[in-house]
Amino acid sequence: MLKQWRVAFILVAIAALSMIISACGSDSGSAATTTPTTAAGTTATTGSAASSGGFNCVSGTITASGSTALQPYVDQVAKQYQSKCSGAKITVLPGGSKKGLADAEAGASQIGNSDVPSATNQADLVDHQVAIVIFVMIANPDAGVKDLKTADIQGIYEGKVTNWKQIGGADKPITVVSRPATSGTRATFKKFMLDNKNESPAQANNLTSDSTGAVVQTVEQTSGAIGYVTLGGAKEAGSKVVTTTIDGKEPSADNVKTNDYKFWNIEHMYTKGQADGLTKAFLDYMLTEDAFTIGDGLQFVRVPNVPEDIRATHNK
Repeated sequence: MLKQWRVAFILVAIAALSMIISACGSDSGSAATTTPTTAAGTTATTGSAASSGGFNCVSGTITASGSTALQPYVDQVAKQYQSKCSGAKITVLPGGSKKGLADAEAGASQIGNSDVPSATNQADLVDHQVAIVIFVMIANPDAGVKDLKTADIQGIYEGKVTNWKQIGGADKPITVVSRPATSGTRATFKKFMLDNKNESPAQANNLTSDSTGAVVQTVEQTSGAIGYVTLGGAKEAGSKVVTTTIDGKEPSADNVKTNDYKFWNIEHMYTKGQADGLTKAFLDYMLTEDAFTIGDGLQFVRVPNVPEDIRATHNK
């Protein structure tokens, strides 16, 4: 009887030991696969990149300044980035492409937004191409035109055509709305519409407005007015202005891809030297699907959608 009791005791002891060993093994495996958690809305390591949804969340403060054509796009993407990365603060300021380039060169801004390439004396600026912008001619509806030939536009902005009836429109004086000398949009207009000639319209009917919104509003509210803006700005105005075709060509992404429509340019975001920290993370985010979708809504064209050879030769 005593022998049977001893056997039973040994069997129970063996079973208990097996359970302990099994439990210990299970605890060891759990510990190996457990990862630390952080509070929602914080960055795991301040100042370092943490992968989040295909882009990097980086804390810090940066400023992007320059092109008023690019400003709405960069501003919306910046707000989207900040909504995902609470430790980031991105300020987007206007001022024109030349100011953006000068700010980046001087270190006043981490990013200089520009519709045009940097100058030869700014060789230390690194180019980040983020979008294609389509520009259009807009006119007050009372001008009575829907299509403008390149020669018509040149005649108007060189002061040779002063009444819409000279080019098939209404018998109404033309009021020219231009852009300031610091504007990259003006530089693009000069290159592709004026064949590099300077604007010299009749001064009695010449107005200057800085931003796309200001030009649209001026053309809308001024009888016989004409101006040039982004396609997105014109679309937003709707029927308040007339967006003309140029040489019979629609301002569309398809016509940009073949260069049949000439009035467009590449949008650049310049940094002084290679980007790092929040600047790099934000520039990378400008090329994500999130940013491209915002650009689509503003009528920008995605850079990869325009053939490389078209982009490479456009400004030559």
